[in-house]
Amino acid sequence: MNYDNIILIGMAAAGKSTLGRRLARRLDWAFVDTDLLLESWWGAPLQNIKDHLGLHAFMQAEAEQILRLHLKRSVIATGGSVVYSEAAMAHLKGLGCIVYTEASYDTIAGRLTNPLSRGLAIGPGQTVKDLYDERVPLYARFAQMTVSTDQTSPDQSCSAIIDGLSQIAQDQP
Repeated sequence: MNYDNIILIGMAAAGKSTLGRRLARRLDWAFVDTDLLLESWWGAPLQNIKDHLGLHAFMQAEAEQILRLHLKRSVIATGGSVVYSEAAMAHLKGLGCIVYTEASYDTIAGRLTNPLSRGLAIGPGQTVKDLYDERVPLYARFAQMTVSTDQTSPDQSCSAIIDGLSQIAQDQP
């Protein structure tokens, strides 16, 4: 692989953190969860940060956290709303390969047991389905590679990412 980092994007509950930890172990790289970095920066859980800042400022804080990243040999799991920031996504693309951890709405709904308390960047009156439908095209747009987490185990998804990145590296001149 010729990438300095692997960046995982996708909806909450798509498996970014689970895959990220496993992938980092397999590659002997660091694992970084930007949601945890944001919590450390602010000294509070994501939901408290969102409640304090409001939705727009919360997403701005998330983008600013991404722009502070300067990493090598890391698997980076991002917050689901990072795709709303062109600047953050451009920065991530400069850091490595962006992998969309794709999951169907039914899978997300089944895994997302605490949407109202996990710091989900969701607007007033918006449902998780609305959010899903709004974000899927953004994830697809920014992805350099997509791996489905619906019907595969985390280990199978990690292997698919490693194999896909190896193939991309071979295809590059």
